Amino acid sequence: MNTGYFAGSFLAGLIIPHRASHASVALFGAVGATLGLASLSFIQHPFVAHPAALLAGLCFGASNLASLVALNATVAAKKRATFVGFASCGTSVGTMLLPHFYTLLTEAMDWRWAMRINAAVSVVFLTAAAPFFRVETAGGLLASPTSRQGQVGPNLGIQEVLRDRRFLCWWLNMFVCFLGFYLPPTLLAEFAKNELHLSANLTAVCYSLIGISGLFTRLSLGCLTHLLGGPRRLFFTAQLLVGALACCLPFCRRAESLLVWSAVYGSSLGPIIALVSVVLSELFGTKDLALYHGCSRTGVGVGNLLGVPLLSLLAEQQGFTVALILSGALVSCSTVFLIVLELLHRKKQRDEVQEGRC
Repeated sequence: MNTGYFAGSFLAGLIIPHRASHASVALFGAVGATLGLASLSFIQHPFVAHPAALLAGLCFGASNLASLVALNATVAAKKRATFVGFASCGTSVGTMLLPHFYTLLTEAMDWRWAMRINAAVSVVFLTAAAPFFRVETAGGLLASPTSRQGQVGPNLGIQEVLRDRRFLCWWLNMFVCFLGFYLPPTLLAEFAKNELHLSANLTAVCYSLIGISGLFTRLSLGCLTHLLGGPRRLFFTAQLLVGALACCLPFCRRAESLLVWSAVYGSSLGPIIALVSVVLSELFGTKDLALYHGCSRTGVGVGNLLGVPLLSLLAEQQGFTVALILSGALVSCSTVFLIVLELLHRKKQRDEVQEGRC
């Protein structure tokens, strides 16, 4: 399902908005995700679950990308971080509450009925939200950040996106960053049990702290963006902190220090996921944001698919310290690509100013 999610985002990026509207893709995603989840409730063999899970992942990814792109396209640039921060709070709340709800539901009924109810709830909310993702544009096109007032550039293809050196730096940053990004949450439970000998309940508290602190960061995303001087600066700072905190996890030797680490780590995580679409819209505009965002998620997906298994294997062979420090180094060191990106972007802005004077 995770693989399908990133693939669905990429496919949605190829067709929005020039071949299908944001609302149409979101509606299609709602129906497809529901079919995938409902199909899972009828499986009799594990191998049959793979196509259903892939369908659900593809459609969830497409629906999510359509909603984020539509939100960025319809909100003023100065307010995007605030609106996206609030919108992404739904993910945080759902991650904290829904697992407990569906666990109780599974115990009261069974997992098949829990999956069917999940599918029914998903189609209701996703279908109801889809009409709100309509993007009104002048002449059917969205504005580019570098276009003059009343003018729009030609629609970009994937070749033009991949030839943009700024986007290449962004993609490499996402790929290298997400090689190590998800390892600390993945290994946290095992680390707490094997290294600190903590109970499962206390480990659950650590995960809850990560979710709660991340939620508060997303609620204040607009204020934080303003204080740090823009979404790119906040994204850069958060990525550095997440990498540094991943390196610190092996040195938490008591329950108290692990709880503090979880709260600070969760606070740093919030801006990274939430600000991706905002940073991309600031760099490349909203006209082709779906394509840029879809291609960006391929870097996230490939990094995640390679990084977690390889670094988990390293943790088994060399221990938690080596794997976690390496994961943190990957996250922090990948900011080098962001620095190069910033230099290229400023050069592009200077060149456009000079062209405008001529």
